[in-house]
Amino acid sequence: MKKSFALVSVLFLAIVFFSSCKNEDSNPFSLPEVTAPVIATNSTTENFSYSIVAKNYTKQEVYNIQVVSDSIKISYATNSVTSGQMEVLVELKDGTKLVSRNISGVLAANDYKKIKSPLSKVTLNYSNFTGQFALSLNNAF
Repeated sequence: MKKSFALVSVLFLAIVFFSSCKNEDSNPFSLPEVTAPVIATNSTTENFSYSIVAKNYTKQEVYNIQVVSDSIKISYATNSVTSGQMEVLVELKDGTKLVSRNISGVLAANDYKKIKSPLSKVTLNYSNFTGQFALSLNNAF
């Protein structure tokens, strides 16, 4: 539980850090048009974490994950979303979708789920997405 709290705390601090960046433009979230997104990931047998800061980002990202547990805590949040949308899919090895969510605005969500099959992959589909997103999957117990 301490590890999951620490991970969520790190993700929260990353979002706060990225949102406090200053730019001389009048828009506080202004990035040059051709800026690559800032992406951070971490994957172990106990957790998977992902965060991104992007502007006009369109891409599909797929991550094979190795979290081993029969109970999962799922946390995700968006911030500073000004355009576009994204889709989050978390799948189990048996093909069951643990999470399937389209996101086009600011939100935060947490959930605990019992699972009967191991986690398999995370798919993130971005379409002209401008904003910040963080995802955390943790062994719940």
